[in-house]
Amino acid sequence: MSKRIFERASRMLAFTLCLTAIWGAPRVGCSDDSAPKPSILVAKGLCENPEAMMRAKFFSEIGDAEKTWIANYEALETKENVEAYQETRREAFMNALGPMWERTPLNAKITGQGVKEKFRYENVIFESIPGVYVTGTLFLPLEERVKGPYPAMLVVCGHSGTGKARDLYQGMGILAAVNGLAGFVVDPIDQGERFQYLNEQGKPVYQSVQAHNLIQAGSILVGRNTATFEVWDGMRAIDYLQSRSDIIADKIGVCGTSGGGTQTSYIMSLDDRVALAAPSCYICTFFNDLTKNLGPQDGEQNIFGQLAFGMDHADYLFLRAPIPTLMCCATNDYFNSDDGWRSYRYAARIFSRLQYSNRISIDETDNDHGYSEEARDATIRWALLWFTGRNDVVVEHDQTLLTDQEIRSIKDGGSVMTLPGAKTSRDLNIELARSLKSERQKKWDGITAEAAAKLVRDRAIVREETPEAKVAAEEGDDVVFETDSNIYLTTRVNFKSDEKFDEMTIRISDKGRASEPTNAAFAAENCGKIAAVELRGYGETQAVGRAYYIHAHFGTDGSDNCLAYVLGKTYVGLRVDDLLAVANYYREKTGAKIKLEAEGYAGTVALVAAVASPDSFESVKLIGDLPTWESQLDKPYGPIPLTNTIHGVLNDFDVDDLIGYLTKIGKLVK
Repeated sequence: MSKRIFERASRMLAFTLCLTAIWGAPRVGCSDDSAPKPSILVAKGLCENPEAMMRAKFFSEIGDAEKTWIANYEALETKENVEAYQETRREAFMNALGPMWERTPLNAKITGQGVKEKFRYENVIFESIPGVYVTGTLFLPLEERVKGPYPAMLVVCGHSGTGKARDLYQGMGILAAVNGLAGFVVDPIDQGERFQYLNEQGKPVYQSVQAHNLIQAGSILVGRNTATFEVWDGMRAIDYLQSRSDIIADKIGVCGTSGGGTQTSYIMSLDDRVALAAPSCYICTFFNDLTKNLGPQDGEQNIFGQLAFGMDHADYLFLRAPIPTLMCCATNDYFNSDDGWRSYRYAARIFSRLQYSNRISIDETDNDHGYSEEARDATIRWALLWFTGRNDVVVEHDQTLLTDQEIRSIKDGGSVMTLPGAKTSRDLNIELARSLKSERQKKWDGITAEAAAKLVRDRAIVREETPEAKVAAEEGDDVVFETDSNIYLTTRVNFKSDEKFDEMTIRISDKGRASEPTNAAFAAENCGKIAAVELRGYGETQAVGRAYYIHAHFGTDGSDNCLAYVLGKTYVGLRVDDLLAVANYYREKTGAKIKLEAEGYAGTVALVAAVASPDSFESVKLIGDLPTWESQLDKPYGPIPLTNTIHGVLNDFDVDDLIGYLTKIGKLVK
């Protein structure tokens, strides 16, 4: 067995062994007598692992999305087909990123500079948005070695607390400069000098990945993404480069690894000024390891509905074809290199169809995840080839790195939040939410029942036709409904299946069918007929996934929600479908009028369902507090449970809008 095959097999075995740790341990019973009895789902053979029910469903739908993607890809037979495909995907991508900003003055300042043996550097601050400060270091050739103006590479950093100061990232800028190019290395949000979540001592509470996920949760509510801010900063960094007389405006490339590979992929797809690109240690595919084994990554790597509108990783490589594109990957990367090759092959075929096969290449190195020396050399060689016509061998030069103080753009320490009028990404999302509020109020002022139903159905992604609830199993006081293929809802009842009655209550809870308030309701005298429906992803089918998504902030099922997110679905909408299906079943079976009671975050489902289908429920009662989404956005550390979010919801409604409407029409009771 070759060394590479052995290493691949070893890694796959390790993946298999640690998969439970990555995705979260399934709930299993103990062997002693005090252990809980197996669930009816397990006992009846309906679902071997209820906690993984939603994940399995999403994997199946991702498989369907793959078939659709391949079919659409294979239809790209002509240049015109390709160009139309590129245009529609770019437009859908931009729409998913949400509203950006006007190009305001950069107010750029050079805050420091210096000269080393074979390069010089300038520390820069500019405002990508008024009050949003971007810190960067521009590495330039020595003029006595190479005369300007210079082609430039924008180097976007991967996840690292030190940002541009990290040896790999500033080293990339230095390598560009000593080889005759400019290298502009910028700090992403919540890295380097751009920490936003600070304590009273000015130290970061959250940074890098965790901070990006916090930004993402709030961004979802206004229809943005953490990537929205990163892409905009990258575009404004190109604006800055083009503003300089020592940079060749039409010879600007972009490169980066890991999270920088993500940013590179996005910027090169969306900004037509990018003349060359080299994403590293990122490109793979949503259709294999990334979702099924590794698990969804941080917020900016998941774009709402991207698999629904047909955008996989391969698309990043050819959305702007035929610009020269080098894909770098590492054999031992957790971003599966075989999956990377698959995406590369799809992209290379498009370049060939456009008759520019020489403009795409791949560089695989025998390394782990990261910006290896070989990948950096290959990137600069690629840039030299296309920007200068040189095909030189590029090697790492033993250049002294800048010290932490030398590379800082803010010389007195601290983060950009110490600068006058500084704003965070959260501030910008709050500003947008506040500006949307008056427009929402206009929509709901005098709205008709039909218009209100359409508004919430469209935004929450509720089906036009309610699915049918079928009884899959019964045992004791539990009834199991199947509302979708392999989606099971265990429902606790206090009546017989063949009873007829005039009135009943459906209860839903984010704690499942055996929450304390639900137990109390069943135990109360004269409680009436009750069906406590455990909607998908609640109770025993709630996932306990990766702690990568902070459970205290996002809920235990943040990873699973990311799968729904890239599929263009919302848990709220899926749960509304479930609720309406069961309500229809009992209304037809018993002839009863149905009252709806909802505990905790299940209140969101109840409100949306009652507006989306106004004839389904006689009344709605909320039990416990249900915060508005805008109030959650106001809190820097949440919580914002991801399965309770709806992409762009504050464009159309907030919790108080739904409460106000249902109160007005006499549906909401206390």
